[in-house]
Amino acid sequence: MIKNRRKIIQTLVLSLFIIQIVFFNFKTALAEPLISEIAIFKLINQKRTENNIHPLIINNQLAQAAINKAKYLYKNNYFDHESKNGQKTFSYWIKETNYEYSFVGENLATNFKNNDNIILAWMNSPSHQENLLNENYLETGIAVYKNIIVQIFGRPADMPMSIQKTIGNHISENLILYMSPGNKLQYRLETNNLA
Repeated sequence: MIKNRRKIIQTLVLSLFIIQIVFFNFKTALAEPLISEIAIFKLINQKRTENNIHPLIINNQLAQAAINKAKYLYKNNYFDHESKNGQKTFSYWIKETNYEYSFVGENLATNFKNNDNIILAWMNSPSHQENLLNENYLETGIAVYKNIIVQIFGRPADMPMSIQKTIGNHISENLILYMSPGNKLQYRLETNNLA
């Protein structure tokens, strides 16, 4: 009889312990939101709206470029705007999707636990904030892959701009509209790798 009581008590204690672990882990999972592209997108547009800047729209080609870049970084255990060997600039992945642009930029993040902290970190970094709040960008693509977040910003090629509006301390490439000596309208690619 005493052995049965001990077994019952041990079983109850073990059951309560298991229930507590399961409940605690479930509660923790609910308390910490997952990182998601749509949440990042909404938070970025919220910041842009707060700063009287038009919201971005999602572009599927930029989103594909972002996921390709994120997978490359993860697969190669590498985290930078350019490839390890320097043969692929950050715009390589954009060009790979045939997105035609006049201006593009990129923000990267890694090892964050939630969406708010990513945006906070980007807003606290002058070069990342400059990308987030740059009025020249009209479109974006965002990817979350494992622990890597890639956001690519773009302005379509049919909407060129002058270089004076694009220079800053951020990663960007843009096509510069200028007049050649023969008064012919020309485009020139400029890269800014200051970040």
